[in-house]
Amino acid sequence: MSQNNFTFDDASSRVAEGRRIGARARRAALWFRWFVALQAAFALAFTLAIDVFRAPYWIAFALLLLASAFLWTTAFRHRLSAPRHGLRNTGIAVATWFALYTLMLDPSLQLVGASSPWWWVLAGTVAVSPIAACLWASSRR
Repeated sequence: MSQNNFTFDDASSRVAEGRRIGARARRAALWFRWFVALQAAFALAFTLAIDVFRAPYWIAFALLLLASAFLWTTAFRHRLSAPRHGLRNTGIAVATWFALYTLMLDPSLQLVGASSPWWWVLAGTVAVSPIAACLWASSRR
């Protein structure tokens, strides 16, 4: 078996180079946090636009679809620097948000006649929580 002999200076330069590469990789993946945060903001804005500000559903949905299409197009363009399974998990979280809001929270709050905007803000925040969980997962190393 051959032995690797490194000088102290050579070993420290290799460790420093590894740290520099790690820092560059983290900087390259910073866009993903913004992507997830913007997707969560758009989802919450959609919820509040419909239920608090009484915007027409299809106009709000078209704006959400347009904004999300722009975000996802940009994300797919930078997918090589995304965290592992980041785009897949965010897609699942967006689908979960839509199902949670559309099929559960919105009909149930309308059924009980919740008229206070604070109920809708709370429901929107709860519905956006799966997307926010992707934000936490993307910050791990």
